[in-house]
Amino acid sequence: MLTSFKSFLKKKIKERKRPEARPFVSYNYDISLARKALGKKFPKLRQIFHINKLFNEKERKIFRLSFLVFLISLIWLGLNFVNNNRIEVPKNGGKFIEASVGSPQFINPIFAVTSDVDMDISRLVFSGLMRYGKNNELMTDLAAKYEISDDKKVFTFELRKDVIWHDDQPFTAQDVVFTIETIQNNMVSSPLNISFQGVEVIAIDDYKVQFISKEPYPSLLSSLTVGILPEHIWYNVAPEQIRLAQSNIRPIGTGPFMFSRLTKDDNGHIYTYELKRFNRYYRELAYLDEFIFQFYTEYQGDAGSIQALRGKKVNSLSFVPKQLRDKVERKNINIYTLQMPQYTALFINQNNNVFLKEKSLRQALELAIDKDRILREALSGEGQVINSPILPGFLGYNSELGKKEFSPSSANDILDKTWTRVGAEEYRNLKKEKLLKEWEEKNPSTSSTLMIEQNNSTSTEKINKELEIATSSPRQQAEKEIDILLDEELSESQIFYRKNKENKFLEITIVTVGTNEYQQAAKMIAGFWQEIGVKVNIKYVSAKDISRDILKNRNYDVLLYGEIVGSDPDPYPFWHSSQAVFPGLNLSSYVNRNVDTLLEQARGMTDDLKRAEAYTKFQEILLSEVPAIFLYMPTYTYAVTDNIKGINTKKISQPADRFSDVTSWYMKTKGEWTFASKK
Repeated sequence: MLTSFKSFLKKKIKERKRPEARPFVSYNYDISLARKALGKKFPKLRQIFHINKLFNEKERKIFRLSFLVFLISLIWLGLNFVNNNRIEVPKNGGKFIEASVGSPQFINPIFAVTSDVDMDISRLVFSGLMRYGKNNELMTDLAAKYEISDDKKVFTFELRKDVIWHDDQPFTAQDVVFTIETIQNNMVSSPLNISFQGVEVIAIDDYKVQFISKEPYPSLLSSLTVGILPEHIWYNVAPEQIRLAQSNIRPIGTGPFMFSRLTKDDNGHIYTYELKRFNRYYRELAYLDEFIFQFYTEYQGDAGSIQALRGKKVNSLSFVPKQLRDKVERKNINIYTLQMPQYTALFINQNNNVFLKEKSLRQALELAIDKDRILREALSGEGQVINSPILPGFLGYNSELGKKEFSPSSANDILDKTWTRVGAEEYRNLKKEKLLKEWEEKNPSTSSTLMIEQNNSTSTEKINKELEIATSSPRQQAEKEIDILLDEELSESQIFYRKNKENKFLEITIVTVGTNEYQQAAKMIAGFWQEIGVKVNIKYVSAKDISRDILKNRNYDVLLYGEIVGSDPDPYPFWHSSQAVFPGLNLSSYVNRNVDTLLEQARGMTDDLKRAEAYTKFQEILLSEVPAIFLYMPTYTYAVTDNIKGINTKKISQPADRFSDVTSWYMKTKGEWTFASKK
């Protein structure tokens, strides 16, 4: 190339020597310039700037085009090199704010299981010996490794030695022993008590702990996802006082985030709860600096959680009700639909309503329900109809078990054998007559006042009727008040009712949580049962009160509720008779000794085939007695703005498991050379 360049210059010098080719001044300048370039390997920079004067017009065009092609090629090669050797990676930083409906009460893993809000925060603050991965697989957490004896009775865990509590105290086996023994203490009343009955826990040394079960207990590992408490914080708190301790709200854990601060309203309710990254966390540190929970009283409205998400005041909504999904969906919002082992059912409490002891009635109630319609209208089809407590994908599941066709006519045929039909008008008159008789036995003025208070309507018709009452005799007042009461109580769509041989009318009360999903489902179920002559009342309870006011005393005829069964299919906690009393999860208060025996045997079986056979027999007995009507298995829907990356979880055992990969979530990024990252 250098030889060619010299030849080119020599040619130009000869051309310039001809006087007719260039003026004298230009001739001398070109000769001087060319001679300076000759004999040098590379021209100087200032010489290159003048090289254009050596070219004629055609050569200048070729040179400019060549230079442009060279420049574009250089830029393309540079960009290609950057694209192939530099990647975008997560960067520390960012404040993540999640909107949630409700309010926290116990940020304590031994109590939190009864509240999704409490579980969400506990999952970020505390760690268990085991944890769930993004595909809902069990993995070690505080445990470094474990061994299980051949008979599935002894579980030995070696603990990590790099774990410290958020207050910088070391984590040891004594913390594990303290936590399990606290759960087992009946004075504490932990809902997890059943999971550790008959299990002894021993600290072999500071970093080795052993669980010894009286019977084979292969599902113990899933129970050990419970967060571990710090003994040095709780050891001096009396068992009966644990629920009152300040540490339930300002916890110390070993999780990826630690408590920062909280704010309360004038009524003492927490409306923001702030966590910050724990920089001495033993596993991969979280990218997010802060994780903040913002609590709301409702989903809709200007002050609701959905509006906060749409207005970009928060980054996520902890749960999206199916019927409100269209209000949440936006271009900048990602909707995650997660598979979760949970079922919603009608739990029938035979101890609370004598009519429900009649097996044929329970069978009729089941036949009268259109499960497909409930799934379609109450959940927008997001879920799966189920017929038994063993869910799809779990040991012992059989899609044909408990399957019955929706048939109101068959339900009516069953009830007609023992319950007489009574027309709507006749029922109203009989009801009015009964209420008047009760009135006659009481103080008229007191009775009138009570009836008016029961009526919350503010319609013009009601006001006019009350004006009439005010100018009527006590008897007339009572009759008109009863008419108002019956107008509101009785459904116009119900054409007949039922009474038994003792002239007692068939009446059932459904109790459920006051969420939109459950409200819609409850109204539909009430409509189905009214078509077969059942008078149905519905009582709504807030999510935060249902455990204390309803579940504790089993205060319901029929409970419409959801139970999360977790990753282990063991139905023992939900259907064994020992769990019929709070805080047990046998919500039907169901007692059957044959079922108890099957569940006890299945729990100790190590052969999956035999265990599946035991579960099949359990289901056959349970479904024949109809202590519950199984409705559907919903999915869990979670909404997050699209500026949050790194969310990969697909399957969960409970809502809080959506945080199983939270340390991988990020909001900020930076560039990094691939060859540098390989080092």
